[in-house]
Amino acid sequence: MSKMGQFVFECQEIAEANSHESKESVIAEVEQTFVGERKYLVPMAVDSAVGYWEEIQSDLRMYL
Repeated sequence: MSKMGQFVFECQEIAEANSHESKESVIAEVEQTFVGERKYLVPMAVDSAVGYWEEIQSDLRMYL
């Protein structure tokens, strides 16, 4: 898997694992996941993970 593919996958996993949590929980998880050498990815990871989380929330409202 490419590095970009891995990044996207991690953001999707965070969104899915926190789908029943608040947006703040998603952001906190991103900040815990992307540390050290990958800290520079936090802003983009927050945008991505929150975007996926919002998509899940929308789907849940539509189908539940």
